[in-house]
Formats: sequence, structure tokens, C-alpha cells
Amino acid sequence: MRDSSQLPTLILAKLKSFAVELDKDDDYEDRVFPSGAILFNSSRLIAYSLSDEVSALPVVLAQKELTSEMEIHLIVDQENPVLSAQIRGFDLDISLWLVEGKKLVEHPETPTYRKKTAPEGARDLVKKLTSLECCILEEHGTFRAEFRGVEVARITEEENGHFKINVGIGDYDQNAHNLLFHQENLDDRIKEVISMIKKLRHKESPPHPLNRILRSRWLMSEVISNPELIGMEELNFVESLLPEYDALRNEPCAAIGVRDNAVILVLSATGVDLDLVPHSGGQLGRHNPDELLLLMPEQDQHPVILRQSRHLRTAPSFRSIPTPWPEFLQNK
Repeated sequence: MRDSSQLPTLILAKLKSFAVELDKDDDYEDRVFPSGAILFNSSRLIAYSLSDEVSALPVVLAQKELTSEMEIHLIVDQENPVLSAQIRGFDLDISLWLVEGKKLVEHPETPTYRKKTAPEGARDLVKKLTSLECCILEEHGTFRAEFRGVEVARITEEENGHFKINVGIGDYDQNAHNLLFHQENLDDRIKEVISMIKKLRHKESPPHPLNRILRSRWLMSEVISNPELIGMEELNFVESLLPEYDALRNEPCAAIGVRDNAVILVLSATGVDLDLVPHSGGQLGRHNPDELLLLMPEQDQHPVILRQSRHLRTAPSFRSIPTPWPEFLQNK
């Protein structure tokens, strides 16, 4: 079993061998981060992450030494189409490399983004959701219903090719509802879930996991419902960069709005989320908006996020709105 205390040394040694493979074997300073490392000098930066869970891009963007004149080389062990899409949104000279054995090859280009539409069978079931108090989203070929940023239902395909509506918050809750309440009226089941969210997801609610989770989507849902809060005439969700949606994971989310005939891309995040700016880069490449707005609580606008954002190809503006969650939970 590998000694975890030796892992940073091993990763750094591996990265230095990659620098040789790239014919970039110069004198560098080095830094390590969880599961990865970077080498850098005044003209070049090389970064490698051992894990897809920890992307090297936000770490690279946060470096104070990074300038637009530097050449940047990002190295991954497996194809990463999300990372490939993200780097398109930056005014930086970034090359993406894929490890093949002991060699490095150019990472394949990510295909041009095309929205996947849901099957007609699923589309027919959407009519049963539209009369309810929730927001209907079509993402990566799947329909979901959300209320205050929390998924309350999802339309899925069964083995026989038919479609059904799963009710609940997250996969576990939806599976439990299917087993325990499958004979109950669908509208009543969704209304019950929404009622629970109403009780526990508002400014005066008591401490509960439901007002801790998915705050980025909660924040965005506030301005989707009231676009005038950020000076928009209209605002609608756009699908995430990640094809697999985790109903309980807090991550940046995006929307497209209109203001004075300009198309505005809006991304929301809470906490000091270092993935906000990389996600912004990916969504810039997809939607090519006129402007970019980053929505986050004022206390979360950390200098490291401002430092990352200076490299985006569209300079962002930052906005905040009153947070909809209980104040005594804000910094916990």
C-alpha cells in the first residue's frame, strides 16, 4: 500500500518527468496541492492532477504569478471533456495533454456543444408537472422539476421504454417514494415535497439540512423568479457542464438573461467556490454572451476568485442579493 505521506513527492516527480516529455525541462519553482502539483517560471506553467475530482485549472488560475504571456500546459490521466470546454473561455495560452502510458498526447478536442433533447415520451409527462408550483428544466435529455433550487421530481425511462415521474429529493428519496407511495396521487406527492421545502427553506427556518444544501441553485432560483433583482428583463436556467446531475451537490449553476437587448450569462455560487470561474469559462464557450455576471454573496467574493476571473475572455461583473437562507447558518 502506498504511503500517503509520500504522495506529493511522487506526484511532483511524475510532473517533472512530464516536463521532460514536453521538452520543457527548464528551471522551475514547484508547488503541490491535493492530488496534484505545478511547476512554474516566468514564462511557463505546467500542472498535473492525479484525480479528476480535483481539477488543476482552478489552482492554476489562482496563482499570483500567472500572466497572459505565459504558456500553460495542463496534464490529465483520462479524457476530460469538461476541462477541455472550460479552457476555451480564457484569454490564456493553454494546452491540454493526455497521458498515454509514459507518453503525452494532445487531448482530443471537445465536440461543438449541441443540446440533447428529451424523448417525446418524457415530454408528454411534463404536462403533469407544469400546473405545479415548480420550475421545469430540460438538461442533458432529462426533465427535472425544482423548487427553491431543490429537485422535487425527475422523469426517467424504464426498461420497457416507458417513462415515469420519480418524486423526491435526490435518488435515494425518489427510490423510497417509488417503493412506499407508488399508489398515491402524483400531484399530492409532489405537493407534499414542496410543502416540506417551504417549511424548511426560507429566511426564518430552523436549522435543517434542507437549508444548507444547494445554496448556489437556491440563490439562482431567487433571481430566476425575480430577474429585476439583478436588473434583468428575463432569466432562465441553462444546463450544467456536467452531464451527470447530482441532486444534492452544491456547484455553480448558470442562466441566460436579457437586459437592454444584450444577452447576459449569469453564474451563481456560494462559499469560496474555486470552480465558479472555470465553470464560467465553459459556459462562455457554449453561449458566447455579450456580458458575464457572477452572482454570489458579498462575503464570498474572495480575492482568489477575483484573481481567477481576470483571465476570463469576457470580464465579469459581480453582484450580490440578500441571501434567502437563515442568517445564523450563513458562515457555517
